[in-house]
Amino acid sequence: MGTDIHVPPSGPAAPKFDTIHSIGTRLTLAISLVIALGFGAIVVFYTQQQEKNILLQNERALNQVLDSVNQGLQTVMITASADVARLYADKLKGVKDIDEIRIVRPNGVEAFRDNITIRQVNEYRDTSEFAPRPTEEVNQIFPADNENMLRAIRTQQLVYYYDIQHDNQHLTFLLPIKNLARCKRCHGREQEVLGLLEVRSQLDAVREQVRETWIQSVAVLAISLAAVLLVAAFVLRRYIVRPIEVVSLAMSRVAAGDLAQQIPVMGRDELSSLALSFNSLTEELRSRHAGFNAEHNKLETILMSADEGIVVTDSSGNIVLFNPAAEKLLDKPAARIIDDGLLHLFDDPERVESALENAGVVSSNDIFIYHGRHLAVYASTLRRGDGSMLGHAVLIRDMTEEKRLEQRLRDLSNTDALTGLFNRRALDETLKQEFGLALDQDRALSVMMFDIDHFKKFNDNYGHDQGDRVLKKFASVALSCVREDLDTLCRYGGEEFTLITRETSEEGALILADRIRCAVEAMEVDGLKVTTSIGVAGIRESGVLKPAELIERADAALYEAKRGGRNRVAAAKHRSDA
Repeated sequence: MGTDIHVPPSGPAAPKFDTIHSIGTRLTLAISLVIALGFGAIVVFYTQQQEKNILLQNERALNQVLDSVNQGLQTVMITASADVARLYADKLKGVKDIDEIRIVRPNGVEAFRDNITIRQVNEYRDTSEFAPRPTEEVNQIFPADNENMLRAIRTQQLVYYYDIQHDNQHLTFLLPIKNLARCKRCHGREQEVLGLLEVRSQLDAVREQVRETWIQSVAVLAISLAAVLLVAAFVLRRYIVRPIEVVSLAMSRVAAGDLAQQIPVMGRDELSSLALSFNSLTEELRSRHAGFNAEHNKLETILMSADEGIVVTDSSGNIVLFNPAAEKLLDKPAARIIDDGLLHLFDDPERVESALENAGVVSSNDIFIYHGRHLAVYASTLRRGDGSMLGHAVLIRDMTEEKRLEQRLRDLSNTDALTGLFNRRALDETLKQEFGLALDQDRALSVMMFDIDHFKKFNDNYGHDQGDRVLKKFASVALSCVREDLDTLCRYGGEEFTLITRETSEEGALILADRIRCAVEAMEVDGLKVTTSIGVAGIRESGVLKPAELIERADAALYEAKRGGRNRVAAAKHRSDA
């Protein structure tokens, strides 16, 4: 990792725009579709109206033809000449744009083709004025129950309808021929309608006009629609799509980290307002980013220069940040710290997990000893504003030197500087603890009090330096005689020493005391001989209830040894001995 703080890559990548699915394309297509539908609806409506007008004009034209034919037929009928009427009907069939013109009786049979009407008129007039036709034809034009024919007869009004025959559409008019006053002299008064004038016209020409109208309308639609769409696309592109693309591109660059983006403001419309807002936003982002960078640099400086190791994880437990001090304290390379993860920082996942659960400082009795270092771990859980976990942060502090100094101070406070033995303070603490355990667990415990015989002469005759050398040698010899794991040797004060012997009866302590006495008697300090007197007291034998009483008993035994001639061992007197 070098001197860098390791953090994961961050920041969104700039989005890639799909031209086909862009808002400009979709907006243009949507507006084009609306315009096309609108124009199409207008053209359909206009063309249908034109079709209706063409059909209406055709109906009017046929109606006029029908009126003319009807008037001509009335004139022919007045002449009372059936042959002329028949000839007139045949001539009408050659009228332009008329497919059929026929005169039909109320029973659907074509008139002027047989002698039925002639006979009826002759009978009615009781005459033979009208000669019969030499040949007769019976043409049934309509069935007798034809709905259109019956309706025209019943209403005595013009009836017209459209029908299709042989794949061709026709327009048919049925005009009732009423039994007028001048007609009744020949036909009588029984019938109100003498027959029907049928005029049938094919609509091929009309259909051609309608088709041409549709073609023209579609052509106009295509040209108009193309022109409108071009103009609409240009306007959309220039005033809506292009500004939106500019904003989108600028926003994507900002998202990629380029905060220097600015959008030109043109006009007073909503897009201009959006551009102003965007520019204000980027200015604010630049300001905040500058402040963030400044704070980041400060934080980086703090983290880089910190002696404490710092490790941060995300919500999944992945390590996302750590500083060089963490590498040094853990004695691990960056790759291994990341691969091991937070729980295996100290190769003891259970203790790390416990520290995270406690979310605080590991107690001094539970400090991590890792690669020869004493490491205190401060663990905390990072949370968002809603309480959800963001990750963990761990601060690692090297307590090795502090622990060393602490142990040294402890040793200094409990150790005699001259002899290196425990001092009076350590004696009091140890004796109090061991005395309580002996009483609670009914264990043996003994104490020795001893000093150097005639120690004053060493100071008076040879000086205090010589006396100090005697004390140091005496302490060394006595210490060599005791058990390291069960006995505690202390300098009680001056030339006096105390020995606490665990799990040792008074009898056993007397044996150990005599061994010490003999070893001291055998030693020499700069050619000088040294002896010692020792008093011994046992907790069981003395029956004392306080540590101070046990010391007093051993001290009294020491004085008995002195009075007995020195260089000897004496046991404490018990109440039963008094």
